[in-house]
Amino acid sequence: MSAPPEHAGGRRVAPAPVARGVSWPITSDVGPRPPRADAFAAFLTFLAGAAGLAQIFLSWSSTVTGVGLQDANGGITGWERYQAARAAGSLSVRDTVTAFSVVGTAMAGAALILLALAMLTPIDHRPLGTVTLVLSLVSLGGAGWWLVRGHHTFNQSIGDLFSAAGPGWYLFLVAGPVGIVGAAKAIATG
Repeated sequence: MSAPPEHAGGRRVAPAPVARGVSWPITSDVGPRPPRADAFAAFLTFLAGAAGLAQIFLSWSSTVTGVGLQDANGGITGWERYQAARAAGSLSVRDTVTAFSVVGTAMAGAALILLALAMLTPIDHRPLGTVTLVLSLVSLGGAGWWLVRGHHTFNQSIGDLFSAAGPGWYLFLVAGPVGIVGAAKAIATG
């Protein structure tokens, strides 16, 4: 025979008060929730990566630099911008940074695509978001460099870059900011 619930080990225990209107068990007492996939952060990170990678293959400008005539092949791609900056006679630090900012953004884009796929797994996304943030800041820095100093490598003004700009140029500019938003989402939700 067992003792009544209010008796425990020979001593009397007061019954627990019953709260009215509360269902048991309380779900907030369960503990931390298990990690899950973050589809929205993965989507934003994938968009940033695709933009960073695609800019090297798509047209940046429809006119030939320094000449002002239409390019017969449909435009100058990011890869051609990289090659032209690397082939510049002076190869100053400015020209080198200008050249490698294009390739660096493309490589960061490829890494962002892989990070986006990893964000679809049920793991903690804070480390992935941190790496995404660093790569996106590198892409943003490359775009900022082009806006501040890089356009001088091709004897163009900022207006010249935007007046005949193609989709590759705009993808180059947006890869970093979109990646930062995706990183913030991944870091915030874990």
